[in-house]
Amino acid sequence: MKTVLETETEIRIVTAVAELAVWRERPELQLLCASAREHGALGEQEIAEILPGVSRRGRENILRRLEHDRLLDRNRNLTDFGERCARSGAAPAWEQGAYRFLVACHPFFESRLLDFERFPRRGEPNCDDSEPIRGALATVAGSGRVFASVFDSSKRFSVGKFPAKLGQDPLCRIESVKAGKLRWEIDLLSGANEWTIEGRVGEWRPPGEFRGGGGSVAPKDTIGFFPAWEPQWSKVQRGRVAVQYDGKAGREGRETFMRDRSYGPVRAGRFGDVQQVVVRDVPVGPATEKDARIWATAIALARVEAEDAYTTPASWRHVWMDSTKKTPLEEWAGDAPDPAALSQEDGRLPTARTKWLLAAAADLEASS
Repeated sequence: MKTVLETETEIRIVTAVAELAVWRERPELQLLCASAREHGALGEQEIAEILPGVSRRGRENILRRLEHDRLLDRNRNLTDFGERCARSGAAPAWEQGAYRFLVACHPFFESRLLDFERFPRRGEPNCDDSEPIRGALATVAGSGRVFASVFDSSKRFSVGKFPAKLGQDPLCRIESVKAGKLRWEIDLLSGANEWTIEGRVGEWRPPGEFRGGGGSVAPKDTIGFFPAWEPQWSKVQRGRVAVQYDGKAGREGRETFMRDRSYGPVRAGRFGDVQQVVVRDVPVGPATEKDARIWATAIALARVEAEDAYTTPASWRHVWMDSTKKTPLEEWAGDAPDPAALSQEDGRLPTARTKWLLAAAADLEASS
């Protein structure tokens, strides 16, 4: 039972001076971070075991470098970056300069960095039309988050800080470009979900379409959506929407008891209001005993038509049982209706031949 929610998201190009780290494969640092995780901290003795022959000064330099790269804190314990290095083998290489950031903005995720590029000209960008970096974008700096480029997932980066003059906010220049799309795929039964941002940016190098920069929310935050949207969920039969029969028994009577259903307007947590949402593969069942009988009859008749053979009262009862057993109809379907009576009802039979298949065998049986 899944759905996809979509809405526009603002896309900006933010030009600013920043302290930035590009993540690169560093297997030798991974060994050191793994040792720090194993021993609770990293000291000269642990370095000597991993890198025998390194002098004391060399070991001290390594420790200082690990602190500089923010893999260790001042107590030489692993930071979040260090934990990541121990797991992945990648480590941050820090630099500072002027950069252009591709940023998506939406109340659902606030600000998300989608890519960066180094400022194409020497020196700092022109700040004549600049504005302070505040709000959600400012919290990106120093957050410990690692972003992947939506154009190249192997390109990963973090922002340490946006430098500023003492007592002032850091500055940036913001350019709005064509809006993107926030796409959120949700399994409404399990709560599993994933959201992505997609769009096309012509003011970037290289220009092109992108999709990525997303994540997920805790399943507990989505699992309550569908019961709030569907008032008939689980009211009659647990785990199914109670509905009237819709005439869609399926070819040859192969009923899945699944339907696509539309709702709207609805509320989807912090995603906001959605005018219309389509939920795929919703489990359904009969709302009343009458619905169950109508539904079961439609399935059984479709199977008779598919078999294209005389249907005796005994075989009709067998078809009826197969049509209802272990289905949402079983509780209310009851015994099979009289096939001879069905053959006399206008509008219930799919074709004239089905009517004949039901009546002929019964007539022959009665005359023998």
